[in-house]
Amino acid sequence: MRTNIIAFVLASENRRKIVETLLQYPKRQWSCTFLEQAAKLPHATVFRTLQGLVHFKLVKTTKINKRDLLYELASGSPFMQELKNVLTIEQRTSRQIAIIFVNKIKSRKLLVALLYGSVARGESGPESDIDIFLLLTNHNKNYEKKIYNAATETSVEANKAISPLLLDRKEWKKEKNSNFIKSIEQNHEVLYGKTPF
Repeated sequence: MRTNIIAFVLASENRRKIVETLLQYPKRQWSCTFLEQAAKLPHATVFRTLQGLVHFKLVKTTKINKRDLLYELASGSPFMQELKNVLTIEQRTSRQIAIIFVNKIKSRKLLVALLYGSVARGESGPESDIDIFLLLTNHNKNYEKKIYNAATETSVEANKAISPLLLDRKEWKKEKNSNFIKSIEQNHEVLYGKTPF
């Protein structure tokens, strides 16, 4: 049964998205319509996924009238924690890959390394790249070549693309109030150094 549950959820990116939405709000009761809006998916997809989750006893239902149901996670399900672990393994793996990359490039020239983007937000999928912001003391061709070579090497080893973004102190002072940098500030994880925000 365990394998069937995991296969059911992971077989479709849409099912996975629905389960991740449910897991974000474990105590909430959902109508099919509200879950459609939250997951931004069609009614039929959400409805079929909910039916499958009810079948596997991961979701329980409450009847609110003759034809409408509310759905909520079955908190007592023995498979729920395992399903959470399976769904978050990708994010944990991406973080580990980012740490390996940063360890390869540590230097006095590197002030800060931040993980940002979908991995930092916990929204990464199989095709997501790993976005890493690097604040350097100053630009240095040899060190930058080392960074890009390490990114390529680690990407090939891990089969996951690493996208480094390099700024030196001067560029940081100019760009720190830009919308892009503000978006990094809202969702980031420090991998090396101290947060510059």
